Amino acid sequence: MLNGADLTAAAGEAIDPMRLMQRVTDRTLELIAAANGVMIGLADDHGVTYVCGAGHQISHLGTRVELDSSLSGLAVRTGEIQRSDDTEADPRVDAAACRQLSVASLVCIPLSRLNQTLGVLAVNATQANAFTDDDVAILTQLADFVSVAIGSACDLSRVSTQLLELNQPSDMSSANASAGSASRYIASVLSPDTVTRIDSRQRIQRVLDDPAVLSMVFQPIVDLVTDEVAAVEALARFDVSPYRSPDLWFNEAHQIDLGVELELLAIRRALAQLPMLPHNVDLTINAGPQAVLCPQFLGMFVDVPPRRVILELTEHALVDDYPQLIAVLRALRRKGTRISIDDTGSGYSSLAHILKLAPDFIKLDRELVSGIDLDPVRRALAAALVTFAADTGAQIIAEGVETEHELAVVRRLGIRYAQGYHLAHPATIDGLADTSRRRPTSPRVLHNIS
Repeated sequence: MLNGADLTAAAGEAIDPMRLMQRVTDRTLELIAAANGVMIGLADDHGVTYVCGAGHQISHLGTRVELDSSLSGLAVRTGEIQRSDDTEADPRVDAAACRQLSVASLVCIPLSRLNQTLGVLAVNATQANAFTDDDVAILTQLADFVSVAIGSACDLSRVSTQLLELNQPSDMSSANASAGSASRYIASVLSPDTVTRIDSRQRIQRVLDDPAVLSMVFQPIVDLVTDEVAAVEALARFDVSPYRSPDLWFNEAHQIDLGVELELLAIRRALAQLPMLPHNVDLTINAGPQAVLCPQFLGMFVDVPPRRVILELTEHALVDDYPQLIAVLRALRRKGTRISIDDTGSGYSSLAHILKLAPDFIKLDRELVSGIDLDPVRRALAAALVTFAADTGAQIIAEGVETEHELAVVRRLGIRYAQGYHLAHPATIDGLADTSRRRPTSPRVLHNIS
Protein backbone atom coordinates (compact mmCIF):
# COMPACT_ATOMS: atom_id res chain seq x y z
CA MET A 1 0.00 0.00 0.00
CA LEU A 2 1.30 3.46 -0.90
CA ASN A 3 2.11 5.56 2.14
CA GLY A 4 1.56 9.29 2.50
CA ALA A 5 5.11 10.22 1.58
CA ASP A 6 4.96 8.11 -1.59
CA LEU A 7 1.67 9.67 -2.66
CA THR A 8 2.87 13.18 -2.01
CA ALA A 9 6.08 12.53 -3.92
CA ALA A 10 4.19 11.06 -6.88
CA ALA A 11 1.87 14.04 -7.09
CA GLY A 12 4.60 16.58 -6.44
CA GLU A 13 6.85 15.21 -9.14
CA ALA A 14 4.09 15.59 -11.72
CA ILE A 15 2.97 19.13 -10.89
CA ASP A 16 5.90 20.78 -9.18
CA PRO A 17 5.68 24.38 -10.50
CA MET A 18 9.46 24.80 -10.31
CA ARG A 19 10.01 21.73 -12.48
CA LEU A 20 7.50 23.06 -14.98
CA MET A 21 9.07 26.53 -15.04
CA GLN A 22 12.48 24.97 -15.59
CA ARG A 23 11.15 23.04 -18.58
CA VAL A 24 9.65 26.26 -19.95
CA THR A 25 12.98 28.08 -19.78
CA ASP A 26 14.90 25.14 -21.24
CA ARG A 27 12.52 24.72 -24.19
CA THR A 28 12.32 28.47 -24.86
CA LEU A 29 16.11 28.68 -25.04
CA GLU A 30 16.05 25.90 -27.64
CA LEU A 31 13.19 27.50 -29.58
CA ILE A 32 14.60 31.04 -29.94
CA ALA A 33 17.91 30.56 -31.73
CA ALA A 34 19.20 34.08 -30.98
CA ALA A 35 18.60 33.77 -27.22
CA ASN A 36 21.52 33.36 -24.84
CA GLY A 37 19.41 33.23 -21.71
CA VAL A 38 15.83 32.80 -20.51
CA MET A 39 14.51 33.72 -17.06
CA ILE A 40 11.15 33.45 -15.33
CA GLY A 41 10.40 36.09 -12.73
CA LEU A 42 7.52 35.99 -10.24
CA ALA A 43 5.87 39.32 -9.49
CA ASP A 44 4.51 40.91 -6.32
CA ASP A 45 3.23 44.43 -5.66
CA HIS A 46 6.67 46.00 -5.79
CA GLY A 47 8.99 43.99 -8.00
CA VAL A 48 9.94 40.87 -9.95
CA THR A 49 12.19 38.14 -8.56
CA TYR A 50 13.87 35.78 -11.05
CA VAL A 51 13.38 32.23 -9.72
CA CYS A 52 14.21 30.00 -12.67
CA GLY A 53 16.45 30.23 -15.70
CA ALA A 54 18.44 28.64 -18.46
CA GLY A 55 21.49 29.73 -20.40
CA HIS A 56 24.10 32.28 -19.43
CA GLN A 57 22.08 33.99 -16.70
CA ILE A 58 21.42 31.09 -14.33
CA SER A 59 24.10 32.41 -11.96
CA HIS A 60 21.85 35.43 -11.40
CA LEU A 61 18.85 33.50 -10.07
CA GLY A 62 17.41 35.35 -7.11
CA THR A 63 17.99 38.75 -8.69
CA ARG A 64 15.15 41.19 -7.98
CA VAL A 65 14.16 44.21 -10.10
CA GLU A 66 11.68 46.95 -9.25
CA LEU A 67 8.43 47.30 -11.16
CA ASP A 68 9.01 50.96 -12.00
CA SER A 69 12.64 50.72 -13.14
CA SER A 70 12.88 47.66 -15.35
CA LEU A 71 11.53 46.30 -18.62
CA SER A 72 10.23 43.23 -16.79
CA GLY A 73 8.37 45.52 -14.38
CA LEU A 74 6.90 47.47 -17.30
CA ALA A 75 5.63 44.23 -18.87
CA VAL A 76 3.98 43.28 -15.57
CA ARG A 77 2.44 46.75 -15.07
CA THR A 78 1.06 47.08 -18.60
CA GLY A 79 0.28 43.42 -19.32
CA GLU A 80 1.96 43.85 -22.73
CA ILE A 81 5.09 42.35 -24.28
CA GLN A 82 8.05 44.71 -24.01
CA ARG A 83 11.04 44.62 -26.37
CA SER A 84 14.40 46.34 -26.19
CA ASP A 85 16.75 45.92 -29.14
CA ASP A 86 19.59 47.87 -27.47
CA THR A 87 19.57 48.10 -23.68
CA GLU A 88 22.43 50.62 -23.71
CA ALA A 89 20.25 53.16 -25.52
CA ASP A 90 16.84 52.31 -24.06
CA PRO A 91 15.71 54.72 -21.32
CA ARG A 92 13.16 52.19 -20.02
CA VAL A 93 15.84 49.87 -18.66
CA ASP A 94 18.65 50.07 -16.16
CA ALA A 95 21.61 50.10 -18.57
CA ALA A 96 24.18 49.47 -15.83
CA ALA A 97 22.28 46.44 -14.53
CA CYS A 98 21.88 45.05 -18.04
CA ARG A 99 25.59 45.58 -18.68
CA GLN A 100 26.40 43.65 -15.50
CA LEU A 101 24.09 40.82 -16.61
CA SER A 102 25.49 40.85 -20.19
CA VAL A 103 22.05 41.64 -21.60
CA ALA A 104 22.21 43.70 -24.80
CA SER A 105 18.73 42.92 -26.15
CA LEU A 106 15.66 41.75 -24.28
CA VAL A 107 12.06 40.61 -24.77
CA CYS A 108 9.77 40.44 -21.70
CA ILE A 109 6.49 38.51 -21.92
CA PRO A 110 3.96 39.12 -19.12
CA LEU A 111 2.47 36.00 -17.51
CA SER A 112 -1.08 36.30 -16.16
CA ARG A 113 -4.04 34.07 -15.52
CA LEU A 114 -7.64 34.91 -14.68
CA ASN A 115 -6.75 38.60 -14.42
CA GLN A 116 -4.03 37.78 -11.91
CA THR A 117 -0.45 38.76 -12.72
CA LEU A 118 1.98 35.88 -12.18
CA GLY A 119 5.25 37.31 -13.46
CA VAL A 120 7.31 37.57 -16.60
CA LEU A 121 9.22 35.40 -19.08
CA ALA A 122 12.38 37.31 -20.03
CA VAL A 123 14.32 36.22 -23.12
CA ASN A 124 17.68 37.92 -23.58
CA ALA A 125 20.75 37.98 -25.79
CA THR A 126 24.30 39.23 -25.39
CA GLN A 127 24.14 41.02 -28.77
CA ALA A 128 22.06 44.08 -29.63
CA ASN A 129 19.26 43.70 -32.19
CA ALA A 130 19.35 39.91 -31.71
CA PHE A 131 15.61 39.23 -31.93
CA THR A 132 13.49 39.39 -35.06
CA ASP A 133 9.81 40.20 -35.40
CA ASP A 134 9.22 36.47 -35.96
CA ASP A 135 10.86 35.70 -32.61
CA VAL A 136 8.57 38.16 -30.86
CA ALA A 137 5.53 36.75 -32.70
CA ILE A 138 6.39 33.23 -31.53
CA LEU A 139 6.81 34.38 -27.92
CA THR A 140 3.51 36.28 -28.15
CA GLN A 141 1.72 33.12 -29.29
CA LEU A 142 3.26 31.13 -26.41
CA ALA A 143 2.48 33.67 -23.70
CA ASP A 144 -1.03 32.40 -22.94
CA PHE A 145 0.11 28.78 -22.90
CA VAL A 146 3.01 29.44 -20.53
CA SER A 147 0.78 31.53 -18.26
CA VAL A 148 -1.94 28.86 -18.05
CA ALA A 149 0.57 26.03 -17.61
CA ILE A 150 2.42 27.69 -14.74
CA GLY A 151 -0.76 28.99 -13.13
CA SER A 152 -2.50 25.63 -13.36
CA ALA A 153 0.52 23.85 -11.91
CA CYS A 154 0.54 26.24 -8.96
CA ASP A 155 -3.17 25.68 -8.38
CA LEU A 156 -2.90 21.90 -8.73
CA SER A 157 0.09 21.79 -6.43
CA ARG A 158 -1.75 23.77 -3.76
CA VAL A 159 -5.03 21.80 -3.99
CA SER A 160 -3.47 18.34 -4.25
CA THR A 161 -1.14 19.00 -1.33
CA GLN A 162 -4.09 20.03 0.81
CA LEU A 163 -6.10 16.96 -0.21
CA LEU A 164 -3.22 14.58 0.35
CA GLU A 165 -2.61 16.02 3.81
CA LEU A 166 -6.29 15.69 4.68
CA ASN A 167 -6.70 12.17 3.30
CA GLN A 168 -3.87 10.19 4.85
CA PRO A 169 -5.24 7.03 6.58
CA SER A 170 -4.07 6.70 10.17
CA ASP A 171 -5.78 3.36 10.91
CA MET A 172 -7.72 0.58 9.20
CA SER A 173 -11.19 2.05 9.74
CA SER A 174 -13.54 2.20 6.79
CA ALA A 175 -13.42 6.00 6.69
CA ASN A 176 -9.65 6.10 6.62
CA ALA A 177 -9.50 3.33 4.05
CA SER A 178 -11.70 5.50 1.84
CA ALA A 179 -9.42 8.45 2.49
CA GLY A 180 -6.43 6.38 1.43
CA SER A 181 -8.22 5.44 -1.79
CA ALA A 182 -8.89 9.11 -2.45
CA SER A 183 -5.23 9.94 -1.95
CA ARG A 184 -4.16 7.18 -4.29
CA TYR A 185 -6.66 8.41 -6.88
CA ILE A 186 -5.16 11.90 -6.78
CA ALA A 187 -1.62 10.61 -7.20
CA SER A 188 -2.54 8.14 -9.96
CA VAL A 189 -4.28 10.87 -11.98
CA LEU A 190 -1.39 13.30 -11.64
CA SER A 191 1.44 10.82 -12.17
CA PRO A 192 0.34 7.29 -13.14
CA ASP A 193 3.83 6.18 -14.20
CA THR A 194 5.31 7.26 -10.89
CA VAL A 195 2.61 5.45 -8.91
CA THR A 196 3.13 2.32 -11.01
CA ARG A 197 6.85 2.39 -10.26
CA ILE A 198 6.18 2.88 -6.55
CA ASP A 199 3.80 -0.10 -6.58
CA SER A 200 6.41 -2.20 -8.38
CA ARG A 201 9.18 -1.22 -6.00
CA GLN A 202 7.07 -2.06 -2.96
CA ARG A 203 6.04 -5.41 -4.49
CA ILE A 204 9.64 -6.43 -5.25
CA GLN A 205 10.91 -5.08 -1.93
CA ARG A 206 8.45 -7.32 -0.07
CA VAL A 207 10.04 -10.33 -1.75
CA LEU A 208 13.55 -9.12 -0.90
CA ASP A 209 12.53 -8.48 2.73
CA ASP A 210 10.81 -11.86 3.08
CA PRO A 211 12.91 -14.45 1.21
CA ALA A 212 10.43 -17.20 2.15
CA VAL A 213 8.19 -15.81 -0.60
CA LEU A 214 10.73 -17.01 -3.17
CA SER A 215 11.31 -20.74 -3.47
CA MET A 216 13.30 -22.84 -5.90
CA VAL A 217 12.31 -25.80 -8.03
CA PHE A 218 14.69 -27.81 -10.19
CA GLN A 219 14.23 -29.15 -13.70
CA PRO A 220 16.41 -32.08 -14.79
CA ILE A 221 18.78 -31.88 -17.72
CA VAL A 222 19.06 -35.39 -19.14
CA ASP A 223 22.12 -36.99 -20.71
CA LEU A 224 20.60 -38.58 -23.82
CA VAL A 225 23.46 -41.09 -24.07
CA THR A 226 22.99 -42.58 -20.58
CA ASP A 227 19.35 -41.51 -20.04
CA GLU A 228 20.35 -40.22 -16.60
CA VAL A 229 19.98 -36.84 -14.94
CA ALA A 230 23.26 -34.99 -15.49
CA ALA A 231 22.26 -31.66 -13.94
CA VAL A 232 19.27 -29.68 -12.76
CA GLU A 233 18.37 -26.09 -13.53
CA ALA A 234 17.26 -23.97 -10.58
CA LEU A 235 14.06 -22.05 -11.33
CA ALA A 236 12.47 -19.41 -9.11
CA ARG A 237 8.85 -19.56 -7.96
CA PHE A 238 6.99 -16.79 -6.12
CA ASP A 239 4.43 -17.65 -3.46
CA VAL A 240 2.33 -14.52 -3.91
CA SER A 241 -1.31 -14.15 -4.89
CA PRO A 242 -2.38 -13.48 -7.57
CA TYR A 243 0.10 -15.73 -9.37
CA ARG A 244 2.49 -14.18 -11.86
CA SER A 245 5.11 -16.01 -13.90
CA PRO A 246 8.76 -15.69 -12.77
CA ASP A 247 9.61 -13.84 -16.00
CA LEU A 248 7.19 -11.07 -15.04
CA TRP A 249 8.74 -10.78 -11.57
CA PHE A 250 12.28 -10.49 -12.87
CA ASN A 251 11.34 -8.14 -15.73
CA GLU A 252 9.53 -5.85 -13.32
CA ALA A 253 12.46 -5.91 -10.90
CA HIS A 254 14.88 -4.89 -13.64
CA GLN A 255 12.60 -2.03 -14.70
CA ILE A 256 12.91 -0.48 -11.23
CA ASP A 257 16.62 -1.29 -10.80
CA LEU A 258 16.08 -4.15 -8.34
CA GLY A 259 16.67 -6.92 -10.87
CA VAL A 260 20.19 -7.73 -9.73
CA GLU A 261 19.11 -7.94 -6.07
CA LEU A 262 16.30 -10.36 -6.99
CA GLU A 263 18.62 -12.49 -9.14
CA LEU A 264 21.18 -12.71 -6.33
CA LEU A 265 18.49 -13.78 -3.87
CA ALA A 266 17.41 -16.59 -6.21
CA ILE A 267 21.04 -17.68 -6.71
CA ARG A 268 21.67 -17.79 -2.96
CA ARG A 269 18.55 -19.91 -2.46
CA ALA A 270 19.63 -22.29 -5.23
CA LEU A 271 23.24 -22.68 -4.06
CA ALA A 272 22.05 -23.37 -0.51
CA GLN A 273 20.34 -26.54 -1.78
CA LEU A 274 23.33 -27.87 -3.74
CA PRO A 275 24.46 -30.16 -0.85
CA MET A 276 21.05 -31.88 -0.99
CA LEU A 277 21.52 -32.95 -4.61
CA PRO A 278 23.01 -36.37 -5.42
CA HIS A 279 26.80 -36.07 -5.76
CA ASN A 280 26.65 -36.97 -9.46
CA VAL A 281 24.10 -34.25 -10.34
CA ASP A 282 25.33 -30.73 -11.07
CA LEU A 283 23.44 -27.49 -10.47
CA THR A 284 22.70 -24.88 -13.15
CA ILE A 285 21.99 -21.34 -11.91
CA ASN A 286 20.75 -18.40 -13.99
CA ALA A 287 22.34 -14.97 -13.87
CA GLY A 288 22.37 -11.95 -16.14
CA PRO A 289 25.57 -10.04 -16.96
CA GLN A 290 24.75 -7.28 -14.48
CA ALA A 291 24.42 -9.78 -11.66
CA VAL A 292 27.66 -11.51 -12.65
CA LEU A 293 29.51 -8.18 -12.61
CA CYS A 294 28.25 -7.03 -9.20
CA PRO A 295 30.91 -7.13 -6.43
CA GLN A 296 29.25 -9.80 -4.25
CA PHE A 297 28.73 -12.35 -7.04
CA LEU A 298 32.06 -14.21 -6.81
CA GLY A 299 31.76 -14.31 -3.02
CA MET A 300 28.64 -16.45 -3.32
CA PHE A 301 30.78 -19.37 -4.54
CA VAL A 302 33.13 -19.48 -1.55
CA ASP A 303 31.23 -22.16 0.39
CA VAL A 304 30.07 -24.32 -2.54
CA PRO A 305 31.96 -26.83 -4.71
CA PRO A 306 32.37 -24.74 -7.89
CA ARG A 307 32.94 -27.79 -10.09
CA ARG A 308 29.34 -28.81 -9.51
CA VAL A 309 27.98 -25.46 -10.66
CA ILE A 310 27.07 -24.45 -14.20
CA LEU A 311 26.48 -20.72 -14.66
CA GLU A 312 23.79 -20.15 -17.27
CA LEU A 313 24.26 -16.64 -18.57
CA THR A 314 20.89 -15.14 -19.41
CA GLU A 315 20.36 -11.80 -21.07
CA HIS A 316 17.67 -9.63 -22.55
CA ALA A 317 19.94 -6.72 -23.46
CA LEU A 318 23.31 -6.25 -25.10
CA VAL A 319 26.39 -6.77 -22.95
CA ASP A 320 28.02 -3.39 -22.28
CA ASP A 321 31.40 -4.53 -20.97
CA TYR A 322 32.68 -7.79 -22.48
CA PRO A 323 36.25 -7.52 -21.11
CA GLN A 324 35.05 -7.22 -17.52
CA LEU A 325 32.46 -9.98 -17.98
CA ILE A 326 35.05 -12.30 -19.52
CA ALA A 327 37.42 -11.59 -16.60
CA VAL A 328 34.80 -12.67 -14.05
CA LEU A 329 33.92 -15.78 -16.05
CA ARG A 330 37.62 -16.64 -16.29
CA ALA A 331 37.93 -16.43 -12.50
CA LEU A 332 34.99 -18.82 -12.13
CA ARG A 333 36.39 -21.20 -14.71
CA ARG A 334 39.71 -21.39 -12.88
CA LYS A 335 37.77 -22.84 -9.95
CA GLY A 336 36.00 -25.37 -12.15
CA THR A 337 32.65 -23.66 -12.79
CA ARG A 338 31.34 -24.21 -16.30
CA ILE A 339 29.52 -21.63 -18.42
CA SER A 340 26.34 -22.03 -20.41
CA ILE A 341 24.74 -19.55 -22.82
CA ASP A 342 20.94 -19.33 -22.68
CA ASP A 343 18.39 -18.56 -25.42
CA THR A 344 20.65 -19.38 -28.37
CA GLY A 345 18.61 -18.89 -31.50
CA SER A 346 16.68 -15.91 -30.12
CA GLY A 347 17.27 -12.56 -28.41
CA TYR A 348 20.86 -11.36 -28.15
CA SER A 349 22.62 -14.73 -28.00
CA SER A 350 24.33 -14.32 -31.35
CA LEU A 351 27.24 -16.34 -32.64
CA ALA A 352 29.54 -13.37 -31.99
CA HIS A 353 28.35 -13.34 -28.37
CA ILE A 354 29.10 -17.07 -28.07
CA LEU A 355 32.55 -16.67 -29.65
CA LYS A 356 33.49 -13.96 -27.15
CA LEU A 357 32.42 -15.96 -24.11
CA ALA A 358 33.48 -19.44 -25.32
CA PRO A 359 30.89 -21.33 -23.22
CA ASP A 360 31.05 -24.98 -22.22
CA PHE A 361 27.36 -25.41 -23.08
CA ILE A 362 25.15 -23.78 -25.70
CA LYS A 363 21.46 -23.96 -24.88
CA LEU A 364 19.03 -24.04 -27.79
CA ASP A 365 16.08 -21.79 -27.08
CA ARG A 366 12.69 -23.47 -26.76
CA GLU A 367 11.43 -21.41 -29.73
CA LEU A 368 13.97 -23.22 -31.87
CA VAL A 369 13.25 -26.67 -30.41
CA SER A 370 9.45 -26.38 -30.45
CA GLY A 371 8.17 -28.07 -33.61
CA ILE A 372 11.65 -29.02 -34.75
CA ASP A 373 10.24 -32.33 -35.99
CA LEU A 374 7.92 -30.48 -38.36
CA ASP A 375 10.06 -27.57 -39.52
CA PRO A 376 13.09 -28.21 -41.76
CA VAL A 377 14.36 -24.66 -41.18
CA ARG A 378 14.53 -25.26 -37.42
CA ARG A 379 16.30 -28.56 -38.01
CA ALA A 380 18.82 -26.96 -40.34
CA LEU A 381 19.62 -24.19 -37.84
CA ALA A 382 19.92 -26.65 -34.97
CA ALA A 383 22.21 -28.88 -37.06
CA ALA A 384 24.41 -25.88 -37.89
CA LEU A 385 24.67 -25.03 -34.18
CA VAL A 386 25.60 -28.63 -33.37
CA THR A 387 28.47 -28.40 -35.85
CA PHE A 388 29.45 -24.97 -34.52
CA ALA A 389 29.46 -26.28 -30.93
CA ALA A 390 31.59 -29.28 -31.87
CA ASP A 391 34.14 -27.04 -33.58
CA THR A 392 34.36 -24.76 -30.53
CA GLY A 393 34.49 -27.53 -27.93
CA ALA A 394 31.01 -26.88 -26.50
CA GLN A 395 28.06 -29.19 -25.85
CA ILE A 396 24.48 -28.48 -26.93
CA ILE A 397 21.53 -28.55 -24.52
CA ALA A 398 18.10 -28.64 -26.17
CA GLU A 399 15.58 -26.74 -24.05
CA GLY A 400 11.80 -27.12 -24.16
CA VAL A 401 11.53 -30.69 -25.47
CA GLU A 402 7.84 -31.43 -25.05
CA THR A 403 7.04 -34.30 -27.40
CA GLU A 404 8.46 -37.70 -28.28
CA HIS A 405 8.92 -36.60 -31.89
CA GLU A 406 10.91 -33.51 -30.87
CA LEU A 407 13.10 -35.71 -28.67
CA ALA A 408 13.69 -38.13 -31.56
CA VAL A 409 14.92 -35.32 -33.81
CA VAL A 410 17.14 -33.93 -31.04
CA ARG A 411 18.74 -37.37 -30.63
CA ARG A 412 19.15 -37.79 -34.39
CA LEU A 413 20.96 -34.43 -34.62
CA GLY A 414 23.55 -35.70 -32.15
CA ILE A 415 22.58 -33.37 -29.30
CA ARG A 416 23.91 -34.77 -26.02
CA TYR A 417 21.68 -33.07 -23.43
CA ALA A 418 18.01 -32.07 -23.27
CA GLN A 419 15.40 -30.79 -20.89
CA GLY A 420 11.68 -30.16 -21.14
CA TYR A 421 8.31 -31.32 -19.93
CA HIS A 422 8.50 -34.51 -22.00
CA LEU A 423 11.55 -35.51 -19.98
CA ALA A 424 10.76 -34.04 -16.57
CA HIS A 425 8.78 -31.26 -14.95
CA PRO A 426 10.42 -28.96 -12.40
CA ALA A 427 10.37 -30.51 -8.92
CA THR A 428 11.32 -29.74 -5.36
CA ILE A 429 14.73 -30.84 -4.15
CA ASP A 430 13.25 -33.84 -2.33
CA GLY A 431 11.45 -35.09 -5.41
CA LEU A 432 14.62 -34.82 -7.48
CA ALA A 433 16.70 -36.67 -4.93
CA ASP A 434 14.26 -39.60 -4.86
CA THR A 435 14.20 -39.78 -8.66
CA SER A 436 17.99 -39.63 -9.01
CA ARG A 437 18.46 -42.47 -6.57
CA ARG A 438 16.30 -44.65 -8.85
CA ARG A 439 18.77 -43.89 -11.70
CA PRO A 440 16.17 -44.14 -14.50
CA THR A 441 17.17 -45.87 -17.69
CA SER A 442 14.67 -44.05 -19.85
CA PRO A 443 13.63 -40.39 -20.02
CA ARG A 444 10.03 -41.61 -19.98
CA VAL A 445 10.46 -42.42 -16.27
CA LEU A 446 11.52 -38.81 -15.60
CA HIS A 447 8.27 -37.62 -17.13
CA ASN A 448 6.51 -38.59 -13.89
CA ILE A 449 8.43 -36.04 -11.76
CA SER A 450 6.05 -33.38 -10.50
